[in-house]
Formats: sequence, C-alpha cells, structure tokens
Amino acid sequence: MSSFLLICALVGATLIVARSALFKPLQRLYPPLFHCCQCAGFWVGFAAGASGVVSVGRGPAIDGVTVGAATSFLSQVADGVLCQLLGDPEE
Repeated sequence: MSSFLLICALVGATLIVARSALFKPLQRLYPPLFHCCQCAGFWVGFAAGASGVVSVGRGPAIDGVTVGAATSFLSQVADGVLCQLLGDPEE
C-alpha cells in the first residue's frame, strides 16, 4: 500500500511541476521539460528511484530508470484523464 501512495505522490508532484501556476517561472525557463507531464514525470521518478525514496531493489541506476518510466507513463495518463474530465487549463 505504501508503494501505491508513493507513486501517487510522484504523479501529483509531476502534475504540480508541469501544470501549476506556482512553477510558471520554471516552465518558462525550459518549456520542453517542465511543461510536459511525461518528461517531467520521468525526471521526478528518476530522482525518487535513484535516491531510494521508491525502490524496486535493483540498485540506484535501474531503480531510477524503472521508477522514472512508471512515473512518466502514469503522469501522462493522469494528465489526459484530468484534462478530459476538467478541461485543459491552457485552452
């Protein structure tokens, strides 16, 4: 259960970085990375996996890539679902 909560937290952190007004200066700094939920999700997940916050037990490099890929995918899915349900804030 705690792994599920951690993955949800990573997806939430990704959505905050990529979509919130709080991070607009960061999004303007490098839009391809910080304005895309999939790209930002990978790096949020990679940082969590490499630092050991979320681990699959294969070492920092493999954990980083694995958790990064999972967070990237789930962040993109969550962004798509929320945009469908609530509408795209960019429109």
